[in-house]
Amino acid sequence: MLLAFASGVDWKTFPYAGSSAAQQASSQIEICEAVTADMDTIANMTLRATLETEQELGPDWIITILPNGWARFRLSNWPILQIISAQVASALASPISWTTIPITALITEHNIPSSTGSIVPSSQSPGATAVLIAPGYVDWSNGRKGYLVQAQTINGFPTTGIDQMAYVGATSVHVDDITGWFNGTLGAMGTIYDPPFHEHASVVGVYPDTAGSIGGPGALTLSQGLQFTHTPQVGSGTSPDQRILFSTMPPALIQAGYYLATYYGLIRGSTAAVMQSARGIAAPSGMARAQSWYTQAESIIKRYARVL
Repeated sequence: MLLAFASGVDWKTFPYAGSSAAQQASSQIEICEAVTADMDTIANMTLRATLETEQELGPDWIITILPNGWARFRLSNWPILQIISAQVASALASPISWTTIPITALITEHNIPSSTGSIVPSSQSPGATAVLIAPGYVDWSNGRKGYLVQAQTINGFPTTGIDQMAYVGATSVHVDDITGWFNGTLGAMGTIYDPPFHEHASVVGVYPDTAGSIGGPGALTLSQGLQFTHTPQVGSGTSPDQRILFSTMPPALIQAGYYLATYYGLIRGSTAAVMQSARGIAAPSGMARAQSWYTQAESIIKRYARVL
């Protein structure tokens, strides 16, 4: 993806001119890892889908009590794709004695639009940011911060890497992480980024390599056969592993990743790449030119940032 993006950066000069193909690939992957870290930092959360367990004392500003008696637990990452479990305990007693909150007493604050038939519409950013707990589990009876609440959810944009060859017409792909792709009822709609073989795919089921797992490696079942054959470079022994990206992230976030990669390419001394400037305004040069790519990426990512 990085090499196919027309940024004007000569990626073959990394880590140095004349380096081997394997060294170049390793350096390019290092830049991609830096981009991923930057994107998560700017967004103030992990953007890819993860299984998270959060624990807070409430009621307070993170866990609040609504006028109808429901408790609202605002989580750190979003969108919330699935509530796995929750439990509550009195914060006034020691040792802690947990009471399980049944799934039927838990809902997300907002439902994600389902017009695309997907958990995560690939072109939209909205999604649930809080778990609502039915009355009777958390209230003001123990005073401020009188309860300890723990919630486990899957949140973020399902993102994975295809790590085995997938042939045209195949209705399943093996990936390195199944987290968030199917919740037992709905599946996510994502994009396979394999230049020039770009295609969309909807997931309708998952088969983890380890029975019962909701994360880690496994197979994703697709609603229809692949249009193209996808060949990841995994286990060659002569080059770093390069899996094929399959992601539900909004295209704007993917574009921001390209911009950040170009920024890193420029500050490390590669070929000059100029972002298009407004008519009548001189294009930036030198370090300012590199910074313009970072600034553009930052402005995009902040639209999806989690604000606490």
